[in-house]
Amino acid sequence: MTQSATLSLHTVDYPFETLSQRAKASPPKLILDPDFQRKYKWDKDGWGRASKFIESCLMRIPLPSCYFAENEDRAHLVIDGVQRITTIIRFMDDEFALEGMSAFPELEGKKFSELGTLGADFESTTIRCVVLRNENPPELIAEIFSRLNKGAVELSDQEIRHALFAGKFDRLLGELSAIPTITNFKMGKAGQSPKDSREGEELVLRYFAFKENGGDYGDNLTKFLDKFMERSLQFDDERINDLRNEFQSSLAACKILFADDEIFSDISRDRRRQGVVYYDLLMGSLGAIDPAVLKDRREQIRTAFTELCASPDFRRLTAGGVQRKTSIARRNALWKTKLSAAIA
Repeated sequence: MTQSATLSLHTVDYPFETLSQRAKASPPKLILDPDFQRKYKWDKDGWGRASKFIESCLMRIPLPSCYFAENEDRAHLVIDGVQRITTIIRFMDDEFALEGMSAFPELEGKKFSELGTLGADFESTTIRCVVLRNENPPELIAEIFSRLNKGAVELSDQEIRHALFAGKFDRLLGELSAIPTITNFKMGKAGQSPKDSREGEELVLRYFAFKENGGDYGDNLTKFLDKFMERSLQFDDERINDLRNEFQSSLAACKILFADDEIFSDISRDRRRQGVVYYDLLMGSLGAIDPAVLKDRREQIRTAFTELCASPDFRRLTAGGVQRKTSIARRNALWKTKLSAAIA
């Protein structure tokens, strides 16, 4: 890292008992994001993996460090180590019994409350925790968060944003992404390709970020969305309500023109697949048009969109590099011309 990218941090060795107490405090001093906990991986095929981790702790095998991000209230958000800490807390809460023990075969089938003196040893076991102070720039913490999670269970960009920029706007993204049209985006008729990495929230975020910036995001889409999320921390209740109404109005406008099985897809093709290209174009343009005009000119607008999707020029712009700034600008220009003619 360069000097400008130097992190402000400190380390502390927390006993397991303290980690549990901090996580259960009211308000919590250690924040194990509830959405991450729902994605707990170590109980998928029984408790074998979790049990092996507990056994390693009892053997005093050195554990990898956990990483926390300090928020404005001085509480610590776990950004790396959620699986380990969640396992520790669940075991101490007697949520599972040990299985597959090799070093401690006598503990097979036992819960934490049945460990005897080993229970006290377990509670006093420490793990090194690296705390990133809240004075660090959010984008620097986001970079560290991303690097730490390049592993077995990699977090998506939106999961990272959710963790780092929690607030009213982030909750709005969760609310709007629960709308069936957004939840089911790109899942197909059979409900295939289920999403679990906050794809719907990123889809909603795209709408707001592009809308505010006129479709111009510079050269890096990820950083562009990160910046909008950072700015959103300043949004008050009135702004949040305005954004909610704006998104709902734009989505309602799209539904005036397109049925559920064709919305946000290339309707010039028999086999239709939804895509962010069509989502961006339609959500970014139709909400500003009077619903009465949309209803009156419905067929003309649909024809214009069909012609756009079928045009060789547009298809070249969707064949590769669809997120390039130049491709987005050109697609927007083509659609603006056709849309303006259709509602004239």
